[in-house]
Amino acid sequence: MADVKYRVDADLLNESLRHVVLADTDRETPDIQARRHYLDGGQLVWVTRNGISSKADTLLTYLATVDSIGFSSEKFCYSSLSSDLQRARDLDFDSDKDSCNNINKVYARLEYRLTKAFLRYVEGMRFGFVNPYDAFNRLDVRDSSGVYTSYRSLYDVPTKRPDAKFVSEAFAVMAGNDKAVGTFLAASRPENPLYHVFYKRLHESLSTAERCLVLCNMERSRWRHGNYPQQHKKYVLVNVPSLYLVATDGDEHLSMRIALGSLKTKTPLLTSKIKRMDFNPQWIIPKSIIKNSVRHNAGNTAYFDSHDYFIRQRSTGSEVDPATVTGDMLMSSDYLVIQRGGDGNSLGRIIFRFDNDYSIYMHDTSNRNVFSHTNRCVSHGCIRVEKPYDLAVFMLADKDESMMKKIDYSMTVKYGRHRTDDDDVNSPINRRMMLRSLKVEPQVPVFITYYTLYPNTDGTLVRYDDIYGFDHVIYQRIQKYM
Repeated sequence: MADVKYRVDADLLNESLRHVVLADTDRETPDIQARRHYLDGGQLVWVTRNGISSKADTLLTYLATVDSIGFSSEKFCYSSLSSDLQRARDLDFDSDKDSCNNINKVYARLEYRLTKAFLRYVEGMRFGFVNPYDAFNRLDVRDSSGVYTSYRSLYDVPTKRPDAKFVSEAFAVMAGNDKAVGTFLAASRPENPLYHVFYKRLHESLSTAERCLVLCNMERSRWRHGNYPQQHKKYVLVNVPSLYLVATDGDEHLSMRIALGSLKTKTPLLTSKIKRMDFNPQWIIPKSIIKNSVRHNAGNTAYFDSHDYFIRQRSTGSEVDPATVTGDMLMSSDYLVIQRGGDGNSLGRIIFRFDNDYSIYMHDTSNRNVFSHTNRCVSHGCIRVEKPYDLAVFMLADKDESMMKKIDYSMTVKYGRHRTDDDDVNSPINRRMMLRSLKVEPQVPVFITYYTLYPNTDGTLVRYDDIYGFDHVIYQRIQKYM
């Protein structure tokens, strides 16, 4: 029998693998998953009885394309993998078992780095290299007691993440055949149609700032929602940086200015469905506003009357005389401060309701001057719309003239507590024309999103200011791959 110059020893290979794993200090989620697999005694998935599986070549083909998406292939171990794989194919090993290039150590490096690179690639491309929940839901402090800090949630778009089931599936694929690996890698390409638009833009002549802009928006387009505006014929899109709302129904588009949350009370990102329109709504004032603007007026009847505010006791539903309440009573959960509906109400004459966890909505406003300003980040999170009547008509499935007249009447008739006797005589309210609430059937999808580069209605990419600084947050996190 001929002498075997190089021999894989299972014990030496596993010992070398353990050293490689423990020496890795990278802290990205895929790195932690790879380390956990091998430290918990997981099976080898690239090293076979015949050497290194050809699956490695399939993976390297994909890793070679990483530079084209603006990242460095070296962050995916491309050079070291290529070098060690060539060494393994050429049987270019040192005979000294203590050398860093003996067969067991080379195979150990390949086994771990192939797994790490595979997970980095498939999770990043399929779900995004940045976790938006981690990135945006610990930015703005809501309250800090010195012991516990709570944060304002800013991102609530249903977004798929690589959970334990996905990781288990990924390891099963790595342990499978070459075809399975190739299919899995191909399926990891981003599904959002915008990704391909940004990819094309990235390969044009760009300045450094423009390149950063494209990379941040490419990352957003990797986040996998399974629900995108382009999948719907009729929808409402609020792209926060644009400070505009665009309502689309097929080839028809309705555009209007909007006012959004301030830097301290940012409008959260979410998806939902507009289900109802309420006319002349009352406004239940949030505790944050009561704390800052109302509390110190406790007991001042003139203040409450001039703002059309009243106080309701939760347990009985009865109104409470403003002269009898204290600031602490107003801040407690036992009382509500409410602004009456009608003329002068902060919500205006109509509100568009959709389910969400933030008690925000789109609505009219009594302060129409806000739409003439460039900086329209002024609200506590809700979205004020410039053309509330037009948006209400857009919501109708059937553009019935009689219903449109009722909407117009309900939004324009003199209505409210301060209606005078003269108003009653000269223009009595026609109760048959007054709407209180109107269901939106079918419900209209609404997307509150954040892109600083986004195609307009004719497909031209338009750049917007990063008004909340979210690009900076993303760029800081993707730099580790660049």
